[in-house]
Amino acid sequence: MALDAVKPSKRKANPGVRVVGGRIYDSSNGKCCHQCRQKTMDIAASCKAMKKEKQCTINYCHKCLLNRYGEKAEEVGALVDWRCPKCRGICNCSFCRKKRGQSPTGILTHKAKASGHSSVSKLLEVEGDDKFSYQKKKPKLENVSNGDVAKENSKAAGKIKKALNKIKNGFPKAKLEDAFVEDVVAKENNKVTGKIKKALNKTKTGFSKAKQEDASAEDAAKENKKGAGKIKKAVNKTKNGFPKAKPEDASVADVAKENNKAAGKIKKPKSTNLVKEEEIQIEAKLPNGINFTNVSGIDIPTEETGNVLQFLEFCSAFGKALDLKHGHAKSIVAEFFGSGRSTRRQQYCSVIPMMIQLMELISDDRDMSLSLSATDSTWFSSIGECLLQSGVLSDVFPPETFKSGVSEYKKMNASTRLKLLNFLCDESLSTLKMRSFIEDKSKESETKEKEAKEKAAAAKEKEKQLRQKMQGDLIKAHMEKNGAPLSIEEHHKVLSQIKAEAKEAHGEMLKATSRKRQRCDAVRTDPILLNDDGRALWKLKCFEEEPKFLLQDVGTFGDISPHEKWLAFKPEQKQEIETYISSNRMKMMLAQKNANVGIN
Repeated sequence: MALDAVKPSKRKANPGVRVVGGRIYDSSNGKCCHQCRQKTMDIAASCKAMKKEKQCTINYCHKCLLNRYGEKAEEVGALVDWRCPKCRGICNCSFCRKKRGQSPTGILTHKAKASGHSSVSKLLEVEGDDKFSYQKKKPKLENVSNGDVAKENSKAAGKIKKALNKIKNGFPKAKLEDAFVEDVVAKENNKVTGKIKKALNKTKTGFSKAKQEDASAEDAAKENKKGAGKIKKAVNKTKNGFPKAKPEDASVADVAKENNKAAGKIKKPKSTNLVKEEEIQIEAKLPNGINFTNVSGIDIPTEETGNVLQFLEFCSAFGKALDLKHGHAKSIVAEFFGSGRSTRRQQYCSVIPMMIQLMELISDDRDMSLSLSATDSTWFSSIGECLLQSGVLSDVFPPETFKSGVSEYKKMNASTRLKLLNFLCDESLSTLKMRSFIEDKSKESETKEKEAKEKAAAAKEKEKQLRQKMQGDLIKAHMEKNGAPLSIEEHHKVLSQIKAEAKEAHGEMLKATSRKRQRCDAVRTDPILLNDDGRALWKLKCFEEEPKFLLQDVGTFGDISPHEKWLAFKPEQKQEIETYISSNRMKMMLAQKNANVGIN
């Protein structure tokens, strides 16, 4: 192997000075803690006991001493005869526990505090030393079947046999050594297969207490390597007997590679098991809402709530394109469903002027030269022509409706007029003026999003530089004391300042990140969540009340007479709604993951 191909080690023998989580790690000047085995510049307690006329060299950093033994480094440092936990025989580090024949405890600090104990040492004293033990997780082989093992070994044996056949075919005068090689190959692979199958059978036949080593994939790899070694010897015999043989014909590297492939495939358990359905059932229910039948103090029939929200959302998105004043849309809704409106004044209300405005916008785009006015019936008949061309709402507005003039409009109820207005709103979206407005808004939104991304990146870089500066300040504070460790009070003071500044920088970064997620106003509003039970959760711009969530319930297809209902929620229910949304999204993601695993 060439020297350039050797990968350098990621671990450095002397990593130098670095700050991690408010601690200064110094491989040269730091004191090594006997418990965590880290060289830091933290304040440490040094043992004063004498061993063989020499002072004990063991140190404990203030964090380990406090968390593991409930002692303060500054207090014990002032004592002349303080003996470390190791000298007292109570050290609970992994090395000392192993020497005493006990298992390492792992991280028990949080458990000790949660149990009301002052330290890990106190927890072990109360609960017992043998109750807590930490063991590294070993790979399991439950998903590997005997058939898979035999199959992989057969593949390896087959490829090795092919390589040996090449030698035999290339040298017709081959001697008996060829047969010997074949026997070695078959014999060694059968041995490997037998040992692996035997180990796996132990696991499969119900010996739950069997040691992990019995069915270890490492043993499988080891046995395969042994087989490769014997095959290598056999191949070398053949090569020595035939000096003209090329190394490529029966490369030992190929033999070892094939055996390693087999061992690697055996070692890796299959991960094709689907996530069980009961494991993804996250308990989160949507809170009960209240019927939404009132907009800005105007009572609306239940069946018309959706149509009203559609009109208000249209005005909210395209009000600037139509030069609508603030509150114009709500005043139109009030004219439709508000009480005390005189029918005589209806021809002068804001509903008809808006219909005329939308009709003029549509006619200009279609090269229909129309002169519309609220004082005659031309605006009403032109709407009829537009309806006839579109071919929609023929059941609500038959062609003869618009032949009788404005008198027919006066006979319409509020619901029918609102449908007519919503029709014109939908038709106007295909006009050149509205499409240009949408494109301009989209470009404006993209520009803002780009600027927001740049600001977020700048804020992130600022946070990174600030953290580096603060780490430098912490090192500087230590160096000003000529390398002596800071006291716990001094350390906490510097650290609290670092955390405060870091929190401020992180807040700026989050604020900049949230801005780049804003979507364009002039695009179709999609539901936040759509369920199979006919319910959709919306967040509309026209609905300004907290928590700004609305639930649309259209019923199921099996309903004989479904009625659309809209529900609103109280401000205090916002957290429950957000939890419900996140849990449903998680369920959908897991279901999609299961579907992908099933396909693969």
